[in-house]
Amino acid sequence: MKNNRLWQNLRSLLLRNPYRQHFTSQHRTVLSQQIGAAEIGHRGEIRLVVETQLPITLILKHVSARQRAISWFSDLRVWDTEENSGILLYLLLSERKIEIVADRGIAKLVEQVEWDRICTQLQTQLGADHIHDGLHQALQDLGNLLRQHYPIQDTDTNPDELSNELIFIP
Repeated sequence: MKNNRLWQNLRSLLLRNPYRQHFTSQHRTVLSQQIGAAEIGHRGEIRLVVETQLPITLILKHVSARQRAISWFSDLRVWDTEENSGILLYLLLSERKIEIVADRGIAKLVEQVEWDRICTQLQTQLGADHIHDGLHQALQDLGNLLRQHYPIQDTDTNPDELSNELIFIP
């Protein structure tokens, strides 16, 4: 298993992962705008992190995609929202892994089947090379979940507690 992961990540590094073409500065700007649009109408926050491959040191330490996503969740302080309503969408392209890490407030309100559905739909879109459509839909779906559980009332404000910037690690 470790050798397979090592090969997937080295291959991505050596072949300059073909997904990179989908994350030009223009594409990253559009995705950041889509994050902002997905955050309208609720009191939650969404962060998106895309890594083309894991550093070899993390593979040798047996760090899973889930563990890496949790690390990003912590590093980006996605947990640091007033209502514990932050969500991190993490993609590890070399291993074709998708992880959603949700803060405790939203996690207790959403069934695992919903998170799995979003990941499955995104996985299907990525497999069909519909990267932008898949990410756009996943962001909309996350926004819809947050609107369902953390709607903004007429008198509420919608503070932007976290950056909408896509984190892309080539």
